[in-house]
Amino acid sequence: MFSILQAAFAQEAGKVIINRVEVWGLFYKGMVIAFTIGAIVMGVIAYVVFRFRESNPKNASRTSMEGRH
Repeated sequence: MFSILQAAFAQEAGKVIINRVEVWGLFYKGMVIAFTIGAIVMGVIAYVVFRFRESNPKNASRTSMEGRH
């Protein structure tokens, strides 16, 4: 398997490069990376929403400060 730069500049004369295959390969690599990053971000968002939800007892105020100065 040769690198992206070798495929782009065709540095090895002995190999025939099919551009469609290389482009789709890069597309699939990019999609895997994007899906992984998206899954991590969604997991972090779900954790934050679950952890800091309003009904969580840890987030309830201990005393009501309304009307006190």
